[in-house]
Parts: sequence; C-alpha cells; structure tokens
Amino acid sequence: MADKKSSAKGFALGALIGGLCGGMTALMFAPKSGKKMRKQLSKSYNRVSDQAHDLMESVCDTSIELAEKAQEIAEEAEACAKSCKRKCR
Repeated sequence: MADKKSSAKGFALGALIGGLCGGMTALMFAPKSGKKMRKQLSKSYNRVSDQAHDLMESVCDTSIELAEKAQEIAEEAEACAKSCKRKCR
C-alpha cells in the first residue's frame, strides 16, 4: 500500500516537473514579445509554485499520518508482547 502511494506521488512530481519543462520550452519557442513572454512566464511560475506547495503539504500531511499510524502499531505490538510475556510465565 505504501509503495502505491509513493509511486503515485513520484508520478505526480514527475508529471509536474515534466509539465513545467514542456511549458517553458513551448514559451521559449512561441512568437511573443518580451513583455508578453515575461507575463506568461510569471503566471506559469506562480501556478507551478502553487502546485508544488500543495504537493509539499500533501506529502507532509501523509508523512504525519504514517508516523501516527506507525506509533499506534508499535504501541499495539508492545501491549501484545507484554500480554504474551505474562501468559508464558
């Protein structure tokens, strides 16, 4: 399950970077004036920056959730081990 989430996030990050590179290449070869080009680049940068920030927040939130789940599992395993130890005595 964790591999699927990791794979999906890796794909999303790759798509984001690929889209950025493709967009920048298209802008560089588009016949526009310098002023229009800078305005377009600024808009694209802001959009990609917002997307990257959203992705970073998502990764952070998922990391926190995973850490909390790992803590719960560790506590359950500890309780189970203590219970088994008492029963074996």
